Amino acid sequence: MFVGENGSVFRKRGGWRLRAALLASVFLVPNAHAADSLLDAFVKAYQTNPQLLSERANLRATDEDVAQAIALWRPRVTVNARYSSIKTENKTDPAVVGIETRARPWDADVTATQTVFAGGRILAQRRVADANVRAGRSILHATEQQIFIDTVSSYMNVVRDESVLNLNKTNIELLKKQLEAAQARFEVGEITRTDVAQAEARLSAGLASLTAAEASLKASRLFYERTVGEAPGTLETKPATPGLPASEEEAKQVANQLNPQLTAAREAEAATAAGIDLAVGQMLPTVSLQASYARNGQERGFESIGDETIVSAVATVPIYQGGAEWSAIRQAKELNNRARLDAEDARRATDEGVSNAWENYRASTASSEANRQQVKAAEIAFEGVQQELEVGSRTTLDVLNQQQELLNARVALVRSERDEVVASYALLAAVGKLTAKELALPVQLYDPVENYEMQTWRPLGAATYGN
Repeated sequence: MFVGENGSVFRKRGGWRLRAALLASVFLVPNAHAADSLLDAFVKAYQTNPQLLSERANLRATDEDVAQAIALWRPRVTVNARYSSIKTENKTDPAVVGIETRARPWDADVTATQTVFAGGRILAQRRVADANVRAGRSILHATEQQIFIDTVSSYMNVVRDESVLNLNKTNIELLKKQLEAAQARFEVGEITRTDVAQAEARLSAGLASLTAAEASLKASRLFYERTVGEAPGTLETKPATPGLPASEEEAKQVANQLNPQLTAAREAEAATAAGIDLAVGQMLPTVSLQASYARNGQERGFESIGDETIVSAVATVPIYQGGAEWSAIRQAKELNNRARLDAEDARRATDEGVSNAWENYRASTASSEANRQQVKAAEIAFEGVQQELEVGSRTTLDVLNQQQELLNARVALVRSERDEVVASYALLAAVGKLTAKELALPVQLYDPVENYEMQTWRPLGAATYGN
């Protein structure tokens, strides 16, 4: 206990109250009552995110390439009709009235053509289209995963920044109490003006950090709203992490089968392989059957009606096309070479991505545990410095420094816990299992095969199907 110049017992009477208030409220974040879960955010993003819905529409458009390839096997029917009015006037002598004749001829025909053999081009085009559809499904898979990564990132960013903001608000309150205590001790002569100035400076720095935390939270909330489709409410502070592979090697094995970037690259290779056959087919004969029926007549003058029916087989054999066909074959081969190399590069990138995601998750988990221990130690140190201040063995600056260390430790813990959750979902995405199906979301799953089966064999109709 220290006695001031006027006999006050400030530390005895007021110091313990200040310390009790600090320890009771130091850096506590309010608990949520009814929190929106990360699962809720996933559901909303899956159902409403425009980027994901756009990619679904793009895949449905790609499905039509298969329908167009199938259509080449079907007959083509055309109808032509013509009606004319002809006036003819003949004069042998300008002084003599000429002879005028009028005629109104007409004709109509219907022609049906069926391709019998096209050098394998139709089959090759179908294979190209199917491979592109499968690649498109992989791209949709990758888009879905990216939307979910954005969702969990934006969700945890809001959780993190709200916690950091609350920590800074509490820190401001504590700094105000520290400043009030310092001013009271200065008034009774226990400390100098320097100690008060240090408390004032630390409060100003705390206010600046508070403003920065508010700006960060605003940006995070906007990112969440853009991704999920609505402003965040009260969010769970510690959402559950997904089930993950037991080892890095297991993760790589799963990724080799499911990673969407890798599967899309493999399908692109398959499409270019079929493209070689398509190019070769340009040099092969085409055989088709053609049947037509025509009728013609005339309404005035010499009236007549005629009918004509023709059935023919047409064979077209390309002989020489200026070398363009050979160039197309060489080009298709090189495109296939490029796609094959791109697939190998995608495989290597997938292995690298899985390893990096695995190490990031390991590091973030270890960081969270280390930061928890740091917070515990910082809390003990802060309490000890407060007690030592009361007996005069510590200064106001020591308390302010230790308070800042505790704030930094708690902020670091909040950040590492955010990173741990995001890293776990990033690892799940790296292996290709961050999907609505794998997460067992309570939604009607979008099935890309449904549109494919409905549309590719439709011979008529312009109606499309929804998302």
